[in-house]
Amino acid sequence: MAIQTGNIKYRGSFKSIRQYVNLHDPNTYAGEKGGANRDLILNNPAFARTRENMSEFSGCGAAVKAIRRGFLNLLPEQTDKRFTGRLMRIVKDVNRRDYEGIRGQRAILFSASRPHLATIVFNVLENITDMLQDQLVSTHPITRADATLTITGLTIKPVYVPKGATHFRVQNHLSIISDYTYSEDNRRYEPANLLNGKSAFKYSEYTPIKTVLTEVVKAAFPLDTEVTEDSTVIQCVGIEFYVKSAGDAYLPVKGSSMMVTDVF
Repeated sequence: MAIQTGNIKYRGSFKSIRQYVNLHDPNTYAGEKGGANRDLILNNPAFARTRENMSEFSGCGAAVKAIRRGFLNLLPEQTDKRFTGRLMRIVKDVNRRDYEGIRGQRAILFSASRPHLATIVFNVLENITDMLQDQLVSTHPITRADATLTITGLTIKPVYVPKGATHFRVQNHLSIISDYTYSEDNRRYEPANLLNGKSAFKYSEYTPIKTVLTEVVKAAFPLDTEVTEDSTVIQCVGIEFYVKSAGDAYLPVKGSSMMVTDVF
């Protein structure tokens, strides 16, 4: 695909050339007008592979939407503008790993590719998670219905503290993503479990910036939650910064950071 490098601008098409831009992308792209219409793509045998790709892309989109729903209280504060694109690439890679499925109907088996979900990056610009690695320990029972975060001697280095912040707290966040399979009856991808997109989270106490934090933070789903083998739990841990206002009010400050600490 051609990319415009000059500063000539015009509106509309110029002979057989069209220009367009993508959201959050500074480049201007150029391409030829024309191509297949909707009827050809949906019915012509020559576009069979295109239809297969469209089917799987739609399924991946549904799975990405469910993951985002599980991260709902983290969005958009904890993510950058390209987060959804990175998430889509991870989900598509999981989809490709169904080597036994039929092209166009390959399943999205997160339960068989959990390490891939551990590569999720929320924000490439605000990332202080390296500081947390040696001061946090995550554990969970065999039921996977909760997860405990043990924080030992956590101190925030001044270089990581956003301007104006007076307090911080640590969040232990859990969310569930179900495997997805293609339903021939409904002609679409559907989750295998109704827990899909469910979340739970717990915060540590508000802690002054220069104070050492040692605390146990347990996040749990409701007591009747049964996490089955076709569901995957994503555990995320992050730091949120605040400025203390009048009274006991704490206002969030930009500069928070979140990471995936375990997938089980």
